[in-house]
Amino acid sequence: MKNEKIFTGKNVEEALEAGLMELGLEKENVSYEVIEQEKKGILGIGAAPAKIKIIYTSKKNGEGIAVNYVKNLLDHMEIEADVKFEKGSQNRYNLSIEGDKTGVLIGHHGDTLDALQYLVNLAVNKKEEDGEKGEYMNITLDVSGYRAKREQALRVLARRMATKVLKYKRSVTLEPMLPYERRIIHSEVQGIEGVSTNSIGVENNRKVVIFLEETGFQKSMERDNDRRNSSRGDRGDRKKSGGYASKRSSSVVLPKIEKKQLPKIEIDDYDESDYSSTAYLREPTKRFSSFAEYESHMASLAAQGEAKAAEKDKSEETAE
Repeated sequence: MKNEKIFTGKNVEEALEAGLMELGLEKENVSYEVIEQEKKGILGIGAAPAKIKIIYTSKKNGEGIAVNYVKNLLDHMEIEADVKFEKGSQNRYNLSIEGDKTGVLIGHHGDTLDALQYLVNLAVNKKEEDGEKGEYMNITLDVSGYRAKREQALRVLARRMATKVLKYKRSVTLEPMLPYERRIIHSEVQGIEGVSTNSIGVENNRKVVIFLEETGFQKSMERDNDRRNSSRGDRGDRKKSGGYASKRSSSVVLPKIEKKQLPKIEIDDYDESDYSSTAYLREPTKRFSSFAEYESHMASLAAQGEAKAAEKDKSEETAE
């Protein structure tokens, strides 16, 4: 089925390029008609963009949409990288990004990469304007071989934790993971005799539990809960009875300290006038409605202190 869509640009070439990018099509797969040529105008007055009509079939070019979407994203982020598209089995496809400074596209444990992959799949599988929907495409996005490295790290983690379960006879709960990461853990532990896996939690908090097969999942979880509860109970009992700290403190003998009386201060030795110049520093807390009122108050106190100091100097001169 033929479809038509109008695009504009500074000139015909830019309008055509914008249309091809939005539609995810190549130039040889479409035809177009120029509706209006661009108008430059006089000093910018009367200028108008070029307008073209692109004619294309309703069948989408999923590869073109995915590649153009990622390239446009990289251009906006000012990242230079190569984008490759490969067909996998059935409706699965692989889109890889190779280049320097692409680590920002991965994020913590691939969080950013998974978000970009989600957006690419949305762009490719959205419905056409006429309501028709093409063949569904499942695209896996990868950056500099991160997926393979992450899978290898998860398999090593699964083997290490399974060994720990067999050694200590206790189940191990891993951190929350994405669905495809949990599948890697499950598949790796399946090949290890004596241990098995199960998932607990909901939505983004789903975790993999590795447990002993001979004990069973339910009994393993109950046994671990009992251990934790008993451990907490022991700590509580130690706190109630004084714990280890009371035993250590009882064995320490503190030296006796003789109490000494401070020397008495005669009233005659204290002259309040000596501190009159700094009396404003010892004023009780007072609230002010404005900073200007605060400055006025401080200036007044300082003036009072200076006046008392001057009066004291004058009285001393008179006495002499």
